[in-house]
Amino acid sequence: MHEACGDGRRLSIGLAVSPTWLRGDAWRAEDSRVEELFDLAPFADLAAAAEAAALDFLFAPDSGFLEPATLDRAPGFSTHDSHTLVTALAARTSRIGVVPTVQTLIDSPYAAARRLMSLHRLSDGRAGWNAVTALGGAENHGIEAPTGEERYSRARAFVDAVRELWGSYPADALILDRAAGRFADRGRVRRVNRDDGRYRIAGPLTVAAHPSGEPPLFQAGASPQGVALAGACADAVFAVTGSIDDAASQRAALRDAAARAGRAADAVRFLPGLVVTLADTRAEARRIAGAQRTGTGPGHWSVTGTPEDAVEEIAMWARASAIDGFIALAGGSWRSIELFLGRVVPALVERGLFRRGYEGRTLREHLGLRWPSDG
Repeated sequence: MHEACGDGRRLSIGLAVSPTWLRGDAWRAEDSRVEELFDLAPFADLAAAAEAAALDFLFAPDSGFLEPATLDRAPGFSTHDSHTLVTALAARTSRIGVVPTVQTLIDSPYAAARRLMSLHRLSDGRAGWNAVTALGGAENHGIEAPTGEERYSRARAFVDAVRELWGSYPADALILDRAAGRFADRGRVRRVNRDDGRYRIAGPLTVAAHPSGEPPLFQAGASPQGVALAGACADAVFAVTGSIDDAASQRAALRDAAARAGRAADAVRFLPGLVVTLADTRAEARRIAGAQRTGTGPGHWSVTGTPEDAVEEIAMWARASAIDGFIALAGGSWRSIELFLGRVVPALVERGLFRRGYEGRTLREHLGLRWPSDG
């Protein structure tokens, strides 16, 4: 059986490496691996299995703060720093993309640009970044969180500054001519000298850009300001949507925003979160979801059932052109991860909705994104 997405493109599929399978009471399951929450082992196992399934990327959402009141009965936002985690995972994989979270409210553009390009270089073009305005925790950084327009205005300035820094030390500046004793063309390396009222940055960056171009930018936010920002500068959007109609509406709005920003309408991939609570039978999946009160990703698109149920649901949304792909969030148990990677993804391959194996080496290639120079 061969199908295609409504627009003929194959799906982009990522997997969240945040421990979503532990939410609510799910951590109490015998196979939850909760004892390893702050170890590398479960995340390394997840990364290896995701790469074996040829998924496009590992996605590391990160709130960056913790509310102690949640810890009495559940892990809450207990998790590793996303950049540290995916750096460790990049060293243990060779093809899958890795996407940490950057909070534009509290981070420094220079520090973020340097970390991300280092990750991009060390992973040979497999890095991306998930830019969020802030999920909370401003008080941990001695600042007050702005509201409304200011948050997105600052986020746009942050993104522009990071990209300008990446351009300050281009890959083709490297000459590496041993015989002539020329390391680089210093005329190609330039200071930024940026002062936009928010950021004063001299530059240049210390890390030469990767030849494949900059790390793809993921962004979240369904407000008008968030959609406008994504349309102007994002490569993919991590979205929250609970119905196929809402997804189609959000995707259409995103395409319109890209066109208004002078980009191709399909320049941004719409990737909603998909909570998959899976078992070998529907009754067992419902029992897991109910008894463990997974609570994973409130408001997210969700499937509770068998792998076949998930495949049918995904295929329906793809045929309706409601999605360009999705980011899977395991719900209920570690078994959901195994069933998703072992049965759902191969079935999507057989239907022609996902590629069979890796066809490129960089995250940009995995996602089928245009090169930056293509607009």
